This record gives sequence, structure tokens and C-alpha cells, in this order.
Amino acid sequence: PGRFNRVIGSIKEVHRRGMSLAIVTGGSEIARKYIEAVRNAGGSKYMQDYAGILVTRLHALLTISALGDLAYPKVVESYEEVALAASMNKIPVSGGIHPGYSTDAVAAIIAERLNYDTLVKMTGVDGIYEEDPRRDPEAKRIEELSYDLLEKLVMEKSYDPGRYELLDITSIKILRRSSIKTIILSADEPMALIDLLEGKRVGSLVR
Repeated sequence: PGRFNRVIGSIKEVHRRGMSLAIVTGGSEIARKYIEAVRNAGGSKYMQDYAGILVTRLHALLTISALGDLAYPKVVESYEEVALAASMNKIPVSGGIHPGYSTDAVAAIIAERLNYDTLVKMTGVDGIYEEDPRRDPEAKRIEELSYDLLEKLVMEKSYDPGRYELLDITSIKILRRSSIKTIILSADEPMALIDLLEGKRVGSLVR
């Protein structure tokens, strides 16, 4: 709850400063547990994806509740609904939209649809590292890299439902084709959003 409230506070401050934004919520460990349960019950990849989407939409509903009147009053379920919400000067909040697409890919498509030039991903680590910093405390953070290099880093990874490390290939392709830069920040340090607005170097930059 503490981290969630800090993230919401940072989002409200970004909005107060006049920035246009949209939010896509992930499923985190909760989604992974439901996906695993569906898989163990014999559910297809589609059903596993759909279980994950339902969890992300619950997280989106929670986010809408916390943002109050700043947010569009329902979880958006299509890219056109995102555009409608933005045209009403409300913050669109989405979870997953289509099975087979990660929430990173959804966020990339939304950024493209709304003509945004930046996507910010708030995750469990404060940037992109040469190795997983949760396993290797000596791992070095990469301050800036290209989408081509990032694609090479993730190309050999397996993208099962609910498990997308860094950014998945689909989101990389979308962001690269529209020249949308991505900044990876830690959700444990949500004030980094404000630092970013003030021109400070934070997290890892991909472009």
C-alpha cells in the first residue's frame, strides 16, 4: 500500500504539472500465480493470458479509484476508448487488452495511438542491467542503449504468459517504429518520475 500510494502521488504531481499521460497496469506476482493455477488446471495459453488480463484490469480499477476525478471512470478496453478518454482530458487507465500481448505492448500501442514521445516503465528494478541485479549484486546498470541492442538482449528469452522481462519483442518493434523513447524506472522510487520531468538522468533510457 505504501509504494502504491507513493506512485499515485507522483502521477498526480505529473498531471498537476500539465503533462498528458495514460497508464497501463501490469499484473505482477498476483497475475503469475493465477496464470500458473490456470495452467495447472489444464487451461490453454489463451486462457492463461486471459486470466492475466483480468488481474491487470483489477489493478487498473484500483488505480482509477485512487486517482478519482483525474481518471476516466472505467477501465479502458480498447485503443479507441483510450483516445476517447484522452480527448475528455481524463487519464486513461488500462490493463491488458488482447491475449497474446503483454501490458508493455499495450502501453507501446497506446503511446503510439496518442502520439506520445516517451513511455515510462515502472518495474522492480531501477533500470536495465547487464545481468539480473536481484541475482547478481555486482551487475552494472546500462544508462542508455538502443532498441536494437535491447532486442538482442531479450531475443533468446521465452515469453510465456505473465513473464515478460524488460520489454518484449512486440513492444520493442512498436516503440522503435514510432521513435518513442522508453525510460525504465523503479516503482520503489516513484519520485524519479518528478526527477525525470525536471530533466534529471534517472533509470535507463532506450531509444
